[in-house]
Amino acid sequence: MPDRAIRRALRASLRRARLQLPAPARRDAAARIARQLSATGWLRPGLRIAAFISTPEEIDATPCILRAVQRGGIVFLPRVTQWRSGRMTFSPVGPRRRINRYGIPEPDTPHRLGARWMQIVLVPLVGVDAAGNRLGMGAGFYDRALEFRRWRTHWRGPLLVGIAHSIQQVDSIPAAPHDIPLDAVITELGVTLFRRPRP
Repeated sequence: MPDRAIRRALRASLRRARLQLPAPARRDAAARIARQLSATGWLRPGLRIAAFISTPEEIDATPCILRAVQRGGIVFLPRVTQWRSGRMTFSPVGPRRRINRYGIPEPDTPHRLGARWMQIVLVPLVGVDAAGNRLGMGAGFYDRALEFRRWRTHWRGPLLVGIAHSIQQVDSIPAAPHDIPLDAVITELGVTLFRRPRP
């Protein structure tokens, strides 16, 4: 089976498994992940931290956002800037929001920064393997926002941290040429480091 077909089948299987999780288990996992994130020591005052507004089937990132704010972090959220080319930037959390075409709230502000200016990026995912290869929803927004990491020499840019349910961890995901691997993933069971330990 070609890699693309394997990824498509794996994405469908993992999404089904995630959707079958009962609501209490989802809430408990989100709270545990926030505690795990807080215990890493990565959250510090003044850090620029990109998070995301979860869709109904994704892990709820709200507890992680609240922990980041409590630790003095400056939280940014994704904002799609070009739908056709799949481009997005990050804008600071504020009182004004707009709803994008996926039904996801975005900050309604002219202030935007690219992912390279973040120090931590909390990344949603459908699946992640033992090497940190991430399987997303397939639109490629995060891979394009983070593509600068493919050309780095000395500077690595932000710490990329996936947050997910443990059932989303798999042994292997066929990596596509455009994929940007994660530095770590946090589930309700703990923190797995793939590359570097600190932002």
